[in-house]
Amino acid sequence: MNNSDSKIKYGGAAFRRLAIGEFADRISVIMHRMAAAMISDERNYLARGIISLPQLRVLEHVAGTKQGCAMRSIARGLGMKPPTVTGLMDRLVALGLAKRYASEADRRGVLAEATPKGRRILDQFHAERRRRLMEAFGPLSARERGDYLAILEKVATFVEARKKEKAESGLQNE
Repeated sequence: MNNSDSKIKYGGAAFRRLAIGEFADRISVIMHRMAAAMISDERNYLARGIISLPQLRVLEHVAGTKQGCAMRSIARGLGMKPPTVTGLMDRLVALGLAKRYASEADRRGVLAEATPKGRRILDQFHAERRRRLMEAFGPLSARERGDYLAILEKVATFVEARKKEKAESGLQNE
């Protein structure tokens, strides 16, 4: 951080006076700037456009299992429709990042798992993302990082609870 950067006033009273709509507009712009700046230097499969974010989510899901993961389970776990997961998995298989095979327990079932290449790509992605976050948040004090993390946790918990409520109310309306 150079001297001119250190003179910028972040947060403060001005941000606390923003109406919720202005806050939403500002946070949207800031999040976009942050993501664009962080991704611009990344060289992983996602940043290079080789895989999409939904494909990354599917790969992470199947890599998180010790043995094969049922396609239905992937769809359910990620809140996606089975045909969507099939299309995403087709691309991952074509790239050699995942494989599919018939279940021995249920001949109608199809299982998926990450290949060693897929696991390596995920490890590289997570290591690179971790380094970029450490660079981004390194200039903050431990207290600022703690405050930021506490707020993110609170917002994430609220968003997840709202999602669950909507899902449950949708099930009750059927």
